[in-house]
Amino acid sequence: MIRVIAVDLDETLLAPDKSIPDANRAALQLARERGVQVVLATARGWGRTEAFYRELGLDTPVIVSSGSRLVDGSTGQDLWLRRLPMDFAREICAFCQEQDISIRVYVGAEVWNNHQHDPLLNTPVAQAQVRTDIAETLIEAPYQIYTKGERNVSELLTRFGGRGDGWILNVTKYADGIPEMMIMNPQSTKGAALQALCESWGIPSEQVMALGDNFNDLSMIEWAGFGVAMGWAAPEVQERADYVTAPDDVAGVATAIRYALFDRKTSSAS
Repeated sequence: MIRVIAVDLDETLLAPDKSIPDANRAALQLARERGVQVVLATARGWGRTEAFYRELGLDTPVIVSSGSRLVDGSTGQDLWLRRLPMDFAREICAFCQEQDISIRVYVGAEVWNNHQHDPLLNTPVAQAQVRTDIAETLIEAPYQIYTKGERNVSELLTRFGGRGDGWILNVTKYADGIPEMMIMNPQSTKGAALQALCESWGIPSEQVMALGDNFNDLSMIEWAGFGVAMGWAAPEVQERADYVTAPDDVAGVATAIRYALFDRKTSSAS
């Protein structure tokens, strides 16, 4: 029996035009009518997630920033926040400043960019500020440092990738094929946040379904009793899922949910 469905947004729940396909919306509504808790789990910040949360009429906490934050959707306040150590964050920011690496630093409710204009960091972010001296002015530990681009990612991996101190240098590639990196606390994963939330509800992993398409979804896909990968996900993601949607199924979320709620129950009983 599925009691929780955790679903990624981009390239999973959302269509290429960033809308929610009617079939996906209907499947989530059907699940909720059957008593299933629906949880959004995304790399987006709360500011870029809230509209979808409201559109779906959800009332559950929201996993944002790839698991760095668990947000109360009714208030926007943090229920879970995992920061980077201040010294480590300053070291990264100083290195990026020296090497002219563009980064975006998430500190509390603020977002700081160290470059005024960088085409690789052109995703609009509410309240973004430009600060060229982040390492010197950082007084609150950030929960995430983000960059994008072959050189930026390569330089950071070379400098920090072999340190072995556990901090996540999470590299992903999205539709444009350009690598991105999110530097986070090792507890800042979608899987860790989902596990903490489900444990607070008294729901075991066996009763949880998680759907995603990228490497930052793997922790929740593997933790959940029924992990689903989109048909266009990387082979490494598909191999570690329990179920893979068809590669041309834009409403793959709906297909997987209906399978989990109905067909999977029938097949497991036979």
